Amino acid sequence: MSKIYAVRSYYDADLGALVELSDDVLGIVSQVRELYDDKVSIQLDPLTGWFHFVEHSQDGTDRLIFSVEELDGRALRRLQEADSHMRGHVDPYDALEREQDEDQARLDAAYRDQIREAGERLAHELKRSGMDDRLPLSAPVRRKRAKS
Repeated sequence: MSKIYAVRSYYDADLGALVELSDDVLGIVSQVRELYDDKVSIQLDPLTGWFHFVEHSQDGTDRLIFSVEELDGRALRRLQEADSHMRGHVDPYDALEREQDEDQARLDAAYRDQIREAGERLAHELKRSGMDDRLPLSAPVRRKRAKS
Protein backbone atom coordinates (compact mmCIF):
# COMPACT_ATOMS: atom_id res chain seq x y z
CA MET A 1 0.00 0.00 0.00
CA SER A 2 1.19 3.44 -0.74
CA LYS A 3 0.73 6.48 1.43
CA ILE A 4 -1.07 9.37 -0.23
CA TYR A 5 0.62 12.74 0.21
CA ALA A 6 -1.05 16.13 0.32
CA VAL A 7 0.40 17.28 -2.99
CA ARG A 8 -1.30 17.31 -6.38
CA SER A 9 1.13 14.86 -7.99
CA TYR A 10 4.07 12.75 -6.80
CA TYR A 11 6.05 9.71 -7.83
CA ASP A 12 5.32 6.54 -5.86
CA ALA A 13 8.21 4.09 -5.89
CA ASP A 14 6.02 1.19 -4.73
CA LEU A 15 3.63 1.69 -7.63
CA GLY A 16 6.38 2.74 -10.00
CA ALA A 17 4.16 5.48 -11.32
CA LEU A 18 3.27 9.12 -11.05
CA VAL A 19 0.23 9.63 -8.82
CA GLU A 20 -2.07 12.56 -9.56
CA LEU A 21 -4.80 13.43 -7.07
CA SER A 22 -8.18 14.90 -7.92
CA ASP A 23 -9.24 18.03 -6.06
CA ASP A 24 -11.62 16.06 -3.81
CA VAL A 25 -9.02 13.50 -2.79
CA LEU A 26 -6.36 16.17 -2.34
CA GLY A 27 -8.74 18.17 -0.12
CA ILE A 28 -9.49 15.19 2.13
CA VAL A 29 -5.81 14.21 2.39
CA SER A 30 -4.91 17.81 3.25
CA GLN A 31 -7.59 18.04 5.93
CA VAL A 32 -6.51 14.76 7.52
CA ARG A 33 -2.93 16.03 7.50
CA GLU A 34 -4.00 19.34 9.15
CA LEU A 35 -6.12 17.63 11.80
CA TYR A 36 -3.90 14.67 12.68
CA ASP A 37 -0.42 15.56 11.37
CA ASP A 38 1.56 12.31 11.06
CA LYS A 39 -0.66 10.35 13.48
CA VAL A 40 -3.11 9.35 10.73
CA SER A 41 -2.46 8.78 7.05
CA ILE A 42 -4.50 7.70 4.06
CA GLN A 43 -3.10 4.85 2.03
CA LEU A 44 -4.17 3.57 -1.36
CA ASP A 45 -4.45 -0.17 -1.96
CA PRO A 46 -3.30 -0.59 -5.59
CA LEU A 47 -4.99 -3.98 -5.95
CA THR A 48 -8.49 -2.99 -4.83
CA GLY A 49 -8.39 0.80 -5.27
CA TRP A 50 -9.69 1.27 -1.72
CA PHE A 51 -8.45 4.00 0.61
CA HIS A 52 -7.30 2.95 4.08
CA PHE A 53 -7.16 5.31 7.05
CA VAL A 54 -4.21 4.19 9.18
CA GLU A 55 -3.20 5.32 12.66
CA HIS A 56 0.53 5.54 13.37
CA SER A 57 1.33 5.06 17.07
CA GLN A 58 4.38 6.43 18.84
CA ASP A 59 5.60 2.87 19.44
CA GLY A 60 5.78 2.32 15.67
CA THR A 61 2.61 0.23 15.39
CA ASP A 62 0.27 0.97 12.51
CA ARG A 63 -3.44 0.27 13.02
CA LEU A 64 -6.17 0.26 10.40
CA ILE A 65 -8.95 2.65 11.41
CA PHE A 66 -11.29 1.88 8.48
CA SER A 67 -11.35 1.55 4.70
CA VAL A 68 -13.53 3.23 2.08
CA GLU A 69 -14.05 2.74 -1.60
CA GLU A 70 -14.57 6.46 -2.25
CA LEU A 71 -12.58 9.19 -0.54
CA ASP A 72 -14.96 12.09 0.12
CA GLY A 73 -16.33 14.24 2.92
CA ARG A 74 -18.23 11.30 4.44
CA ALA A 75 -14.95 9.51 5.11
CA LEU A 76 -13.49 12.57 6.86
CA ARG A 77 -16.65 12.97 8.95
CA ARG A 78 -16.50 9.27 9.87
CA LEU A 79 -12.89 9.68 10.98
CA GLN A 80 -13.75 12.71 13.11
CA GLU A 81 -16.73 10.94 14.70
CA ALA A 82 -14.56 7.94 15.51
CA ASP A 83 -11.97 10.26 17.05
CA SER A 84 -14.58 12.23 18.99
CA HIS A 85 -15.09 9.28 21.33
CA MET A 86 -11.49 9.74 22.42
CA ARG A 87 -12.04 13.49 22.86
CA GLY A 88 -14.99 13.20 25.23
CA HIS A 89 -17.84 13.19 22.71
CA VAL A 90 -21.10 12.08 24.31
CA ASP A 91 -23.56 10.20 22.15
CA PRO A 92 -27.01 11.55 23.10
CA TYR A 93 -28.69 8.21 22.44
CA ASP A 94 -26.15 6.36 24.58
CA ALA A 95 -26.56 8.92 27.40
CA LEU A 96 -30.35 8.58 27.28
CA GLU A 97 -30.13 4.80 27.32
CA ARG A 98 -27.84 4.87 30.36
CA GLU A 99 -30.23 7.24 32.15
CA GLN A 100 -33.13 4.89 31.42
CA ASP A 101 -31.10 1.92 32.70
CA GLU A 102 -30.38 3.78 35.95
CA ASP A 103 -34.07 4.67 36.38
CA GLN A 104 -35.07 1.07 35.77
CA ALA A 105 -32.47 -0.18 38.27
CA ARG A 106 -33.90 2.16 40.93
CA LEU A 107 -37.44 0.92 40.24
CA ASP A 108 -36.29 -2.71 40.34
CA ALA A 109 -34.56 -2.14 43.69
CA ALA A 110 -37.68 -0.51 45.17
CA TYR A 111 -39.97 -3.33 44.03
CA ARG A 112 -37.45 -5.95 45.13
CA ASP A 113 -37.56 -4.59 48.70
CA GLN A 114 -41.39 -4.52 48.70
CA ILE A 115 -41.64 -8.07 47.37
CA ARG A 116 -38.96 -9.34 49.77
CA GLU A 117 -40.79 -7.93 52.79
CA ALA A 118 -44.16 -9.32 51.64
CA GLY A 119 -42.59 -12.68 50.85
CA GLU A 120 -40.99 -12.90 54.26
CA ARG A 121 -44.31 -12.15 55.98
CA LEU A 122 -46.10 -14.70 53.77
CA ALA A 123 -43.51 -17.40 54.50
CA HIS A 124 -43.69 -16.73 58.23
CA GLU A 125 -47.53 -16.87 58.22
CA LEU A 126 -47.59 -20.11 56.18
CA LYS A 127 -45.15 -21.76 58.58
CA ARG A 128 -46.94 -20.46 61.69
CA SER A 129 -50.31 -21.72 60.47
CA GLY A 130 -48.78 -25.15 59.68
CA MET A 131 -49.58 -25.03 55.97
CA ASP A 132 -45.97 -25.58 54.94
CA ASP A 133 -43.56 -27.46 57.22
CA ARG A 134 -40.49 -26.85 55.07
CA LEU A 135 -40.39 -23.11 55.63
CA PRO A 136 -38.41 -21.72 58.56
CA LEU A 137 -40.42 -20.33 61.46
CA SER A 138 -38.30 -17.24 61.76
CA ALA A 139 -37.72 -14.92 58.87
CA PRO A 140 -34.93 -12.35 58.87
CA VAL A 141 -36.30 -8.84 58.97
CA ARG A 142 -34.09 -6.27 57.39
CA ARG A 143 -33.91 -2.95 59.10
CA LYS A 144 -33.85 0.14 57.02
CA ARG A 145 -30.77 2.19 57.58
CA ALA A 146 -31.15 5.82 58.39
CA LYS A 147 -30.03 8.06 55.57
CA SER A 148 -27.12 10.27 56.49
